[in-house]
Amino acid sequence: MLTSVNMAIKAAQYKGKSLVSKIIKFVSRGQYSHTAIILPDGRIVEAWEGSNKVRVIKNLSDGHTAGTPVDIYAMHLSLDAEIRFVEFINKQIGMPYNKRGLIAFYFNKFNINKKGSWFCSQLFAAGCYAAGCYFWGERTETWQISPSMVIRNDRFTLIDSVVTE
Repeated sequence: MLTSVNMAIKAAQYKGKSLVSKIIKFVSRGQYSHTAIILPDGRIVEAWEGSNKVRVIKNLSDGHTAGTPVDIYAMHLSLDAEIRFVEFINKQIGMPYNKRGLIAFYFNKFNINKKGSWFCSQLFAAGCYAAGCYFWGERTETWQISPSMVIRNDRFTLIDSVVTE
């Protein structure tokens, strides 16, 4: 498997400050409220409720509250898995935000997921699954993975921390 400390795919994990972010952190019992994906070409992709879609942003601060801490993790994948991950994520740009799936996540009892739509950590997990990487177990549904769960395995290395402007 080809891996390096400077792995091209990264997860940007936000420690949001808004009321919605605080609710997400409370419900998930974690420190992160949002996940964005940094692709090898430098594009930042996220499923964002504010835009109601999967979008590409110019920088980690774009649309986020100033002063929000963001931890950046490198994801260790084989080259083949990295290619499949990127291909999947590229196909999701412009797809709708998954409000129904987010409700299912909050209650963790039923899947009212709308196929072809995503919330932030669900998109990241689906990209991993498309790459054949079941870091959270094959029976874990993507809508069950919170932003804090994204990096809870040995495939991720903290490489940087920044604060939004």
